[in-house]
Amino acid sequence: MNTVFLAVFVLLQIADVWTTHKALSMGKREANPFLARLFEYFNPVKVMVLVKPVAVIALWVADIPIVTVAACALYVAVVVNNYKVISK
Repeated sequence: MNTVFLAVFVLLQIADVWTTHKALSMGKREANPFLARLFEYFNPVKVMVLVKPVAVIALWVADIPIVTVAACALYVAVVVNNYKVISK
């Protein structure tokens, strides 16, 4: 069952990269202080493409469905927020 949630998490990570990139290209700022700091020094898309797989691998290795579900819920909120930001 965790595989299904992990697949959903991967799709949410892709959606987050796309919506974050779109928001940043519109002059918006990153809300995550850690990523915002990295974005000051490095290309945001490259940072996200390097960081996102780490989260996916961590969830895969942990193999705890409730944690994966919680991560999915968190990223649904993130992607919805990003969408609201880019829709304004």
